[in-house]
Amino acid sequence: MARDAQARGTRSYALANGDEPAPAAATPAKPQATETIARRAGAMVDEIDFPGFVAQLVHGTFDAIVDASIRQMESYSELVSACAKTVDEFTEANVTPNQARDWLATRYPGDVALLLPDGDERSEPQVAPRAEGLEPAWLADYGIEGEELTPELLEQRVVPQVRANIGAERHQLLSTMVLLGLNRVAVRDGSISAKVMFRAAARDAAGVQYATASDPKSVNNWGERGSQSYAGQSSTMVSTLAVNAQNESSVRADLFGEVKLNFVSETLPLDKLVDPVKASLVQRHAPALRAAAPAPLPASPAPAAPAEGAA
Repeated sequence: MARDAQARGTRSYALANGDEPAPAAATPAKPQATETIARRAGAMVDEIDFPGFVAQLVHGTFDAIVDASIRQMESYSELVSACAKTVDEFTEANVTPNQARDWLATRYPGDVALLLPDGDERSEPQVAPRAEGLEPAWLADYGIEGEELTPELLEQRVVPQVRANIGAERHQLLSTMVLLGLNRVAVRDGSISAKVMFRAAARDAAGVQYATASDPKSVNNWGERGSQSYAGQSSTMVSTLAVNAQNESSVRADLFGEVKLNFVSETLPLDKLVDPVKASLVQRHAPALRAAAPAPLPASPAPAAPAEGAA
């Protein structure tokens, strides 16, 4: 009784002070997956910029083709400009003295040695004879036969001639290549395809299990039946309810882009790319492909005069 009075007094105090206990906040019910799948799929469609994806695919392919064509034309133009120079200008711009020294040491390894810089007296590479008193026969190719091979002779008279010869050979070879025309790669045909695929799936499942059974304590033992015969008989039923609710949803988007291009190789003649003046300069430096003047046609024989006295 005292405990009940204390409880009633506590509640009365709470009501007097206006502190009515707030009811527990109800947990909002989770919406079903089948109800939210359409909204989620629509949001994903809005987030994916499929037209922008297609535009980037087309523009990227077109820009790549144009850039490749421009690079081919620029490279060929630089090659034509280099071949239009004189041999001395081409050699000065494209052949270094060190390349001539390397060629000389590789060409005559038994007579010429390449000396690398040592950081002291020799600040740049030089060529020198491997022994003293050498008079190799190949010096006749440079107009100095019969002279002794010395470092000064190699550096001052042989290396400049080797450099000029290398420049002349490269100039002639490049000029011949230019006269053959521009062998370029062009796009013959192709196709660009793009597609987007959306997949949305939702599943709601709920399972209810209901079980009813008697309380084990309400069943008497055999020995207790007599003592329980005068007491009121009672039985207790126990019911169990189990609910298992599951909802699953998945939204997926796949973007596919494919580009197919078929290339073809074609040759453009030089006269369609450069002016006739520059083409004649290049042609002059490539004796192997100089246009041969057409041979004169044989003169037709004069008709024979009719013989005297002919009828």
